[in-house]
Amino acid sequence: MRRIKRLAIIAIFLVAVFFTWSQCYTFDVKKATTHLTDHGRNKSIHCCAWYTMRALQAGGCPAIILPAQWYKYFMPLVQFEEVASEGYSPQAGDVVVFERPKSRSWKKISGWWGHVAMYNGEQWVSDFKQKRMSPYRQQVPYRLYRYKK
Repeated sequence: MRRIKRLAIIAIFLVAVFFTWSQCYTFDVKKATTHLTDHGRNKSIHCCAWYTMRALQAGGCPAIILPAQWYKYFMPLVQFEEVASEGYSPQAGDVVVFERPKSRSWKKISGWWGHVAMYNGEQWVSDFKQKRMSPYRQQVPYRLYRYKK
């Protein structure tokens, strides 16, 4: 019982520290998009969450590594607000989070985690420079986020 109590206290402390830390930063869109553009490859290596997280960190955001589709829960915690997809016009620094495609084969590990990418002002970039916003052939649910200035 003591062990559970200690773990609960540590968890509460860590959540409090992260919440405070995540509310005390400014996000530099130019630094984030430059980092992502410089490191984005020509072809996917299935590390979109890692590359996007590193770009967010380069811009000053206290980002942590998560499965790509979980960023839909994380982005509001770090002062990014959801943007409506109707009539959407991308701006540099916008982040898109795709759900895991329903028809994806469970044999391919890249299909388990969804996809996350950032707009650099010219194109969408994750671990690779994308030709369009969605890397999928079929329609997949997504959410768009923009930093609250």
